[in-house]
Amino acid sequence: MQSGYSLDGETVAAERVVLNLAPFAAASVLAAVVALVGTPVNWAQYAAALGLGILAGLVRLTLSRQIPRGVREIVPCLIFLGAVALLRSATGGESSGIGVVAMLPVFWTALHGDRRQLLLVTIGVAVLFLAPILLLGGQAYPPTQYRAGVLFLVVSAIIGFTTQRLVAKVRFEEGESRAAMVTLIEQEAAAASERAELLSRLTDLASTDSLTGLPNRRTWDVSLAEAVESGEPFVLAMLDFDHFKSFNDTRGHPAGDRLLKESAAAWREELRAGDILARIGGDEFALLLPKCALEDTLMVVDRLRRRVHGEQTCSAGVIVHEPGESAETLMARVDEALYTAKAAGRDCVSLAS
Repeated sequence: MQSGYSLDGETVAAERVVLNLAPFAAASVLAAVVALVGTPVNWAQYAAALGLGILAGLVRLTLSRQIPRGVREIVPCLIFLGAVALLRSATGGESSGIGVVAMLPVFWTALHGDRRQLLLVTIGVAVLFLAPILLLGGQAYPPTQYRAGVLFLVVSAIIGFTTQRLVAKVRFEEGESRAAMVTLIEQEAAAASERAELLSRLTDLASTDSLTGLPNRRTWDVSLAEAVESGEPFVLAMLDFDHFKSFNDTRGHPAGDRLLKESAAAWREELRAGDILARIGGDEFALLLPKCALEDTLMVVDRLRRRVHGEQTCSAGVIVHEPGESAETLMARVDEALYTAKAAGRDCVSLAS
């Protein structure tokens, strides 16, 4: 009887862990699926990320109850953070938007761990956001994302420790019913998720064009300045839709917005992970191609022009960055090249001398 009772107790505990893991697993699967939408993928890193994510779940499910609770809770969380890091790297780095998934181990530790374990997970989140910027950098992890990383770290720490304190308070108070405890935790988790989502939206609004999802003019200016300072060779292009005002006047602004959005999505499919395409004006788009030969650049720009939706056409100006040129000079030269293409009859590419 004693042995049977112990086995039943372990079975109930295992079922409870599975139920607790279910929403976190669902969110992780959703993140892995969403990460594939509209972005080039490094499949080797993506597969490694999936493997680590599955390993984190299996470790938490299979670790014996004889192992100290701290190990049972902290090891799967750290493995999962490694999976998030690989998934971000596989889908474009900082711009992928996958970093918000790092909130999941923070929530888990806040609900099921102690303060020391939560501190370790918070340190892991800090490494996840700041280490790539320090060690890798480049277009995938630009220094401009320091603020977003630090802000995310601070907010996640506040949310995690606040949630943990509320959980401890609920568990400590005598007479508190289990239903009330679960409700309070769910409400706090929902509010924390809303705050995390709001933080993500605010970060996106500051750097992303709301219509096309491309980097906006502010982000473009920063990226161009960094490219100039790096000293690495690059080619610059500016694309502009022909007679776009007439298009809007005859077909309506919703059709114009749809043209911009669909064309931007098609263009992104033609570019490499390190290429930068931004919407810098109404129907003006800027393109930065690092370490790209001029002949290849002209082929890329022609491919983009052919991917414009409908019967609409676009013109483009192309320039090669010369050593010593400032960002302002580059923008003036590429704008002049675009004007030359317009003056030549539109629906063509003009290469500046």
